Amino acid sequence: MHGMQLSRDYFMKVAYPLLQKEFPDLCPGIAAGLVGNGSECFGYDDELSRDHDWGVDFFIWLTEGDAGMIKPLQEWKSKLLDENPPEFMRTRSDYGARIGVLTCGDFYASLIGAREGPQTLQEWLRVPEENLAMTVNGEIFVDNLGEFTKTRKYLLDYYPEDLRRKRIAAKCMAIAQTGQYNFERTAKREDWVTLRTILSRFTDNVIAMVFYLNKTYRPYYKLAYRVMSSLPVLGDEVSQLLLALAETIGLDEISQGKHKKYISLICELIVTELKNQNLCSSDDWFLTTHGEEVQSTITDSFLKNLPTQYEI
Repeated sequence: MHGMQLSRDYFMKVAYPLLQKEFPDLCPGIAAGLVGNGSECFGYDDELSRDHDWGVDFFIWLTEGDAGMIKPLQEWKSKLLDENPPEFMRTRSDYGARIGVLTCGDFYASLIGAREGPQTLQEWLRVPEENLAMTVNGEIFVDNLGEFTKTRKYLLDYYPEDLRRKRIAAKCMAIAQTGQYNFERTAKREDWVTLRTILSRFTDNVIAMVFYLNKTYRPYYKLAYRVMSSLPVLGDEVSQLLLALAETIGLDEISQGKHKKYISLICELIVTELKNQNLCSSDDWFLTTHGEEVQSTITDSFLKNLPTQYEI
């Protein structure tokens, strides 16, 4: 039992027929669905998700020309839920997302600050990646004009390629620094706190890299690993190796040997995929070499002239 299915069923079977009946002239221009914040929008809600901000709900999105109908539709929706309560009514915590009625442009502006999606490099750089992930997750139940879906499709086309390459280059450097270089040196010094930090940063950088290689926005950190595991490019292979890395909790020489093995295997997979995507051609095992090569393929002068290791 997932919140998305419950919300879709309620909207299509209960809400939409009444909406068509009570607002016949408005319906041809609306879109509706459940998108944004919440594990159900990524398809990973479970029994633990039901303690807050979970249950049946849906957005109604209007064109700018119908913005005057926001208040009447919000009142209609509240009345609908009161008179036709779903079995699992959505609860909302103090910090939970508000799900209501708004224009398509207002929805996108509320998450990414751009009504039709970022148009310039500067606009792309201002948007947190997890917010981009929230604009393209979930489901659209109806979109009669296609206006909401038009912006969604634009965002699904992903970052400008030069920006993707810059971020891949920086992640190559970060993965090399943490996993391929500093792990072994720190282990020899028996600096265990820093060693755990290195493993954590290595894991986070690898997860980010897999999302870039899949041209998929990375969600909020607590969902990132689970979503990454389902991605078609390296998702399954890397998730299993990261799990093995996390489950190797000892600090003895045998455990360190396992850590080094899993780090090496992950880096080999990344190098192979970089070459598959024609981002680099070197056979070097060290990801720093590949980061510099990816950086050299960037055409945008601003991004190309940044230090390769610079995270942007």
